[in-house]
Amino acid sequence: MKSWFRIMLLTLLPLICGCEVIRLSNGKYEIGQTGRGDFAAVYHDMIIIRLRNPEEPSGTENGYWDWGGEYSVRDDGVIELDMDRQTARDWNFYYSLRKQDNAIRVIDHRAEKSFRLEHVPAVPPQQRRGNAPAVPADYPAFQ
Repeated sequence: MKSWFRIMLLTLLPLICGCEVIRLSNGKYEIGQTGRGDFAAVYHDMIIIRLRNPEEPSGTENGYWDWGGEYSVRDDGVIELDMDRQTARDWNFYYSLRKQDNAIRVIDHRAEKSFRLEHVPAVPPQQRRGNAPAVPADYPAFQ
């Protein structure tokens, strides 16, 4: 009887909790500063991220660090990238990522500062006129 009760409790626990998966909004996240090419692109549970090479003084020698794959957002807003162990150690030594409102806060541990990657929607909102599709006019694939 006790084992049956435990099984029922474990089955119903996720429904009772109301657990919700935290996600970033789909689209591009870019920095407002000129001269920096840092960005992230998000689609559901996938992310592509490009950050300056932290192992060089100005960050632009030897380009950028690029990575793409699955991510998750913890309850405290920390963004965890699903990397192999060695890559995660390298990235986490220099960078931490946090969800902040509708942006990504990048904490640069080497420079001891942070910056925001602001969200840019994947498709800009458009008002429909009559039966016109809600896509940009200069997007030929839908014309």
